[in-house]
Amino acid sequence: MDVYDGRGNSRQLGEQIGGGGQGNVYLVESEPNKVVKIFHPDKLKERGGEFREKIELQKGMTELAEHPHIAWPRILVFDQNHNPIGYAMKRVQGVPLTKLAHAKLYERFFPDLDRIKIVEMLLRLLDVVAALHKNQVYIGDINLENIICNPQTFQPYLIDADSYQVKKDNKVYRCPVGRPEMTPIEHHQKDFQHITRTVESDLFSLAILMFQCLMIGRHPYDNIGGGNPVENLRNASFPYGKGGARPGYEGAIPKGDWYNIWSHLTYEVKGLFIQTLKDGVKQPLQRASIADWEKSLESYFHAMQKGYNTKEMKPKDPKQSQNS
Repeated sequence: MDVYDGRGNSRQLGEQIGGGGQGNVYLVESEPNKVVKIFHPDKLKERGGEFREKIELQKGMTELAEHPHIAWPRILVFDQNHNPIGYAMKRVQGVPLTKLAHAKLYERFFPDLDRIKIVEMLLRLLDVVAALHKNQVYIGDINLENIICNPQTFQPYLIDADSYQVKKDNKVYRCPVGRPEMTPIEHHQKDFQHITRTVESDLFSLAILMFQCLMIGRHPYDNIGGGNPVENLRNASFPYGKGGARPGYEGAIPKGDWYNIWSHLTYEVKGLFIQTLKDGVKQPLQRASIADWEKSLESYFHAMQKGYNTKEMKPKDPKQSQNS
């Protein structure tokens, strides 16, 4: 399959290396460090003329287009009839965080993983998110699948950047996708295409993702007998910290070794999770900032360098813990 740039120059696509609800990602045969995302026709139709406007805007955001850890749109791609069908971006390689934040799969895909490496990865992720926020870009659809990580260096990379919310003058190009279990309550039961994301909404979703990484896949709003994570989120049923239900009772932390993993986090890190995921559920301005997280995780990182609980991360019975 051939695709074309704005000047009519063609490139032949190679193997498909990824895909999802929005489109598929292909290698470029003549340029191994570049990939192209081709959108499904129905998704292009949904976006209409805004698709081309948004990609053109993004490719002009030089700081982010050149960022080494974001697969940012760089070239608008056309079919032979000069209809926009996708975009080209730098190729980044890694394993989705779904494999890291999983009580069994992480040993296969991240064999050298320990708690200090998770914290190192999260600190690097915070740097990338800070670069986006500096440019008034909000991710919106933050989840374990659209962040990948190099298993050797533990460097995270952000993908699916075409969905991010960007702004030019008074026009906002919104993030049209999301997941309720990762979305702050102020945006629930609304069409994602009409939601304007904010720093605070990103901070909430980011806290959930960091919790999942540190807790090896456990969602912060999982608890005993309390419904699904979306229902618990809406009820601010965060079972960790003081005042939670007694172990084994309704509303408590699920069965497994999760309490021990939680207890080995530092006081400051636990405090930021409580501040964001309990106190900040209905109070967006209460949510911990990027700077707050960087300070607490850096302290945690340095403590572990001196031998503080670097191995305390694995549930004793992963199968039981995942399915409880």
